[in-house]
Amino acid sequence: MGVMGTVVSTTMTFEEFERLPDGPEDLELLEGELIEMPPPQRSHMESTHRLYKPLDAGVEGLRQAKQADGLGVVYIEMGYLLTSDPRSWLRPDVSITYPNQPGDQYCEGAPLMVFEVVSAEDRADELDRKLRLFLRHGAQEVWLIYPKTRHAYVHKAGADTVVREERAIHSDLLPGIEIPFDQFL
Repeated sequence: MGVMGTVVSTTMTFEEFERLPDGPEDLELLEGELIEMPPPQRSHMESTHRLYKPLDAGVEGLRQAKQADGLGVVYIEMGYLLTSDPRSWLRPDVSITYPNQPGDQYCEGAPLMVFEVVSAEDRADELDRKLRLFLRHGAQEVWLIYPKTRHAYVHKAGADTVVREERAIHSDLLPGIEIPFDQFL
């Protein structure tokens, strides 16, 4: 958290995080560290919604064609409690859960897929920690999407290399779905 140009690091448990007076609205808990997120800018939210809509429609199309066995629900800013590291509660811009992913108030465990639309306010070290946590806790793919340069870095579970994508969102996990960057950025 910033206080007159300084950074204050607050460490807490998930139980303390949940009891915060305003709730986790603009906050995340990253390995016990409280991360204050600035209010999202309009362009960021527009990109996020424009990504969510065709992704949700595509997953629903796969579901109707009975090709979505490994896919759950598409969400915007859903909270994920990483249960094997209960000091982390993260809220990606867009995500796809596993089918029947557990959780009442929040999803438990990492989602199947994460899509982060990177903002100028995002810190590289925090993004790196988040993507590694998601992958370590079960995510199969994490997409870091850079609107200004219109590219994404795709991190896959178990892969040693990172793929740079410059055209569209597509994945073996989403057969037949392709969302060109021009459609949402």
